[in-house]
Amino acid sequence: MALNYLDLDNNTRKFMMEEIQYDKDNDNFYRSNYLTPHGKEQWPSLLEESIAHDDAWLEKQIQRRGLLAQYHTRKKPTGGTTQAKVPVTAAATLAEGEFNRLYARGLCARVIEEGGQTVEVYRARASVNPRPESQAIIGKNFIARDIIHDLRTHPGVDSALGVPQGPNSGISIKK
Repeated sequence: MALNYLDLDNNTRKFMMEEIQYDKDNDNFYRSNYLTPHGKEQWPSLLEESIAHDDAWLEKQIQRRGLLAQYHTRKKPTGGTTQAKVPVTAAATLAEGEFNRLYARGLCARVIEEGGQTVEVYRARASVNPRPESQAIIGKNFIARDIIHDLRTHPGVDSALGVPQGPNSGISIKK
């Protein structure tokens, strides 16, 4: 089920497309180890296509197009690596996380262009057992320039500011 992106409209989608162009120009795409080599190759164009849709559409396309690997390399706690099975939730986690990050970047770019300065964190998906760190951040305002810089600088799941939060948090931002 897709997150409820409160400001996902044609204007925000335009800025999301500009963020895709930024990633193309800077080879800045996050290519998950859960993707096959073909999936990693197709990821930029699939993420670009997803702008016209949402994270639920992206998840379905990852599955339909067979872009997930069966196994991925994982570091062992004792050192070295091992092959681990890709989780059954990988498509949903990847789609939600990366679409949400792209949406956040596009929204921040839009806010800046419109002369605004801040964005607000909100819960974009209901949660029966919300994480305390998620609850603590809801309603807080962040500087849009800081968020977009953070997300561009830290492709993937971890960002320095933690907005949006990590996989499956259900947290996003709004104007």
